[in-house]
Amino acid sequence: MQVTRDYVDNAINLLEIGAIDQFLANFVAEDVQWAITGSSILAGVYTSRAHFIDAAVSRLKSSLDGGIQWKVNNVIVDGAFVVLEMTSKAVAKSGQPYNNQYAWILEFDGKMFHRVRVYFDDVLVDKIIK
Repeated sequence: MQVTRDYVDNAINLLEIGAIDQFLANFVAEDVQWAITGSSILAGVYTSRAHFIDAAVSRLKSSLDGGIQWKVNNVIVDGAFVVLEMTSKAVAKSGQPYNNQYAWILEFDGKMFHRVRVYFDDVLVDKIIK
């Protein structure tokens, strides 16, 4: 089923205002398959929204001094697929900047995003997560 640009824009809005929890609750399926590529401490496949939040989101949040400021630079919507090219700014509790670049590929199932693949600088992630 096709995803609409309005749906995607609503999701992006939550990311850009720092409302990651609301983004996850409102746009990501409970049984999501969320894959973080690479070899970082967060890399792997998370098989539910709760698993992803507990094992990845919480871990990243606990390493930061405040939240992540997301900026979506490019959006591609094609049928059931969305590609987001993003940057983020944050500060680690150690004081180190956490300014990362991302590509997210999201697949829509007609109601929510049920598959997500994430690409980012995993070396940077490993530097701030203890």
